[in-house]
Amino acid sequence: MSDGIQIGQFSRNHVPTNFVVHGIVSVNEPIASNPPKIVASAPSPTANARRPASVNTLYVVAASPCPPETPPVPRPAHVSRTHSALAATVALGFLAANPSPAQTKLAPAKPTSGKIVWPDEGPRTWAPRPTTTEITANDLRTRLYGFADDSMAGRRIGEPMNYKGTVYIASEFKRLGLKPAGDNGGYFQDLPYGPIGYDSSTAKLVVGSTSLKVRADFVPVAPTASNGVNGKSDFSGVQAVFAGRLGEPTPLDPNVFKGKIAVFLAALPVAGGGAGRGGVGGGASLISCDSVPNKFGAFNAAMVEQAVRDAAAARGGAAGGRGSSGAGRGAAVSADTRAQTAGAVGMLVIGLEELTATAITQLLGGRMGMQNTLAASGPGSIGSATISRNAAQQIFGKSVDGLTVGTTGQAISGGWNYAWKMSKTPARNVVAILPGSNPALASEYVLVGAHNDHVGTTANAVDHDSLRAVNWVTRPQGSNDPACRANVAQQTRIDSLILRARSIRAPRKDSIMNGADDDGSGTVVLLEIAEKFASEKPARSIIFVSHQGEEAGLLGSRWFTDHPSVPLKSIVAAHNMDMLGKGRADQVKFGGPNSVQTLGSRRLSREFGDIIDSVNANRAEPMAIDKSWDVIANPMNRFCRSDQVNYVFHDVPVTYFSLGYALDYHQPTDEPQYIQYDHTARLGRFIHDVMMAIATRKDRPAISGADPLYPACRVG
Repeated sequence: MSDGIQIGQFSRNHVPTNFVVHGIVSVNEPIASNPPKIVASAPSPTANARRPASVNTLYVVAASPCPPETPPVPRPAHVSRTHSALAATVALGFLAANPSPAQTKLAPAKPTSGKIVWPDEGPRTWAPRPTTTEITANDLRTRLYGFADDSMAGRRIGEPMNYKGTVYIASEFKRLGLKPAGDNGGYFQDLPYGPIGYDSSTAKLVVGSTSLKVRADFVPVAPTASNGVNGKSDFSGVQAVFAGRLGEPTPLDPNVFKGKIAVFLAALPVAGGGAGRGGVGGGASLISCDSVPNKFGAFNAAMVEQAVRDAAAARGGAAGGRGSSGAGRGAAVSADTRAQTAGAVGMLVIGLEELTATAITQLLGGRMGMQNTLAASGPGSIGSATISRNAAQQIFGKSVDGLTVGTTGQAISGGWNYAWKMSKTPARNVVAILPGSNPALASEYVLVGAHNDHVGTTANAVDHDSLRAVNWVTRPQGSNDPACRANVAQQTRIDSLILRARSIRAPRKDSIMNGADDDGSGTVVLLEIAEKFASEKPARSIIFVSHQGEEAGLLGSRWFTDHPSVPLKSIVAAHNMDMLGKGRADQVKFGGPNSVQTLGSRRLSREFGDIIDSVNANRAEPMAIDKSWDVIANPMNRFCRSDQVNYVFHDVPVTYFSLGYALDYHQPTDEPQYIQYDHTARLGRFIHDVMMAIATRKDRPAISGADPLYPACRVG
């Protein structure tokens, strides 16, 4: 499920710079460049990796601090990360080469690490075994413990471990005998996705005869639709002129600045500015948990959001949206276009010291995006860079504190180009087809999909059990709930949970967003459904789509629906699966062992919804279908946050299946041991049965037209 909300209030972790990553496709394969930031709780001696440097005292939001300077405590060899990844690799490699016959369902393994801490916790590791043609809990464990292992580094789009995850999915499609339906006769459909920014090896800024250093002395400013900056700049021997403070109202004299480089001091910070969503601010900036409205469940969320809208209307304003940050854009150039108006050919802003290392990295190709997301440079735009105070002193020959508007400096030369290039490990959908057995219906398709990506790793290491204790008490829907300052009763409960955890096991530092539930669970159910269908003969064809980049903005589903492998009009119904791993009654409103949340089943085709209900009513293991989220109010923008949206845009009937948000949503604690596998398998069998009913019925679900009362999700 797409979100983007980050965790705040943690100390900086020292990430190892030389880390060998173990994937599920090949073992001990080093990543030569840009290694993912993995904090190993216990690197195996065989992993050829440096142990991370000590981490400063770790404070989880609203929780008690962990012991300072606590070194990582190695896990026993039989539960080491390397063993887990290796076991998964061996098993998955075996499965790819050896289709397994049906076998008796094995009993779940017992935890190998002693007493468990959490009531929803299963074994930390899982010994893989051959999968069967049935959709079973143990098959799901075998798949997910590998796919969402720490070694997969959170499977962020465009990164090596996401790429390897798609290799595994394609290998399973091939093993099952499914027909490739990607580009050029293969299983993959590449997205034009990759790094965007300036090339530090070619960007240059020269003062007189002295070349300044990228990153240390200057960094170009990224163009936006409003800042008047051009992403491409090339000038030689142009005189610099001091222009005062950026953002001031006084116009610049064209007689002084025309044809010159205007040099500004960075704009003063806005009073009262603080850390934004997911940012790091002072502990006192946390709101009190007592002031956080209850949004647990669809009804409560809708009531809270309506109250916000009513309050905004009473003030004569509008309720705010999800917002965004301008990280990575360089010093604040904003809408100050006085230099352009005065005829300057370039602009420098003194303020490099104020940029974070992350922002600088993003400017120098560390930000990823689609090829068509480059901001267009408007008419009259000019090149701009942020420079250090030392660089400014070289330009003017004295401290910037003594400069006045119009002071001239040395002639400077420079050039840079803001550009996109394809990722070295391409972002890609994985697409396969099982041809239908009825020639009259085989040209029609029943689609099932889930997204394979998650959000990677974080720069901050947190104690795993402490974070879970905080979220258990104060953030029942994970990152959907704000970090808040616990009240006395909540803090007492948090402390008790942490104390119990400490009595069972040592602290474990964690910075990996495993994405076991979101959406590793949907991915492995997709594979289980594929394996089930591969042993059957549905009348209509089945198309399986492992969507890429849902977390980056529903990119893969948008790309697939814009560039479909089959005509979209031939897709009679689509089934999107996202977060199929939770659903406990104590964690999800209206949850339980047979629960499922569905959204959109009657949005375009009333008959589609009727089929789902009919199938459910006639099954030996009926599901308890929760439709409370499928309402006109669209609480928490729920329907618009996953891949079903792009099918709706193309008038393809689609239903979104989920077990709901829980405390591990978009948290480092979203790991395989907290998945409710029996429940997930039960839901997987239900989705398969719905698909089979649609695939075998005489007529496709009738399109009744979009319901105008439902909200229209925004494109892009």
